[in-house]
Amino acid sequence: MTVFRALFPAEAGRYAAHLLRLSAADRRSRFMGGLCDASVRAHVDRIDWSRAIVLAALCEGEVRGAVELRLAGGSAELAISIEGALQNQGLGGVLVRRAFTMARNRGARRVELYCQGDNHRMLRIAGRLSALTTFDGGEVHCDFHLPAADTFSLAMEALDRGGSALTMMLEPAAMPRAA
Repeated sequence: MTVFRALFPAEAGRYAAHLLRLSAADRRSRFMGGLCDASVRAHVDRIDWSRAIVLAALCEGEVRGAVELRLAGGSAELAISIEGALQNQGLGGVLVRRAFTMARNRGARRVELYCQGDNHRMLRIAGRLSALTTFDGGEVHCDFHLPAADTFSLAMEALDRGGSALTMMLEPAAMPRAA
């Protein structure tokens, strides 16, 4: 069972562990280039949690996919990472859609994403979500325009938060095991 929820700043280590588990190719896709372990840890240490949301997909209690959403005024920048075993199952699209709802509800009317031209998974998601896409050499800029927050988007996030809490309580990994 997969639980989707925003991580708390105190869970930065869980996010770092996820990023460190990415394969070299997936790490290259996530960071637009290869990063050593120390650079990945430094990236997580630099997150300003007052202006960022890390929406995680937790499987058996471990972060296995995440969208990092950095908010700045009326816009946001998004980066996504999914561990290899969970790729090509629609998890990325689910995370991005949920992140869009969170961005809308915090006043963002635009979300930007940058990826490499050979990141076919991300380009598929961008195409499905009607991104305005521009290519510059080997890099791609995806621009998503979001409608303003409304009662429905606020309710969706509220229901999502409540459902996540309930699902976490019922997740098998959280259940005590008989001796």
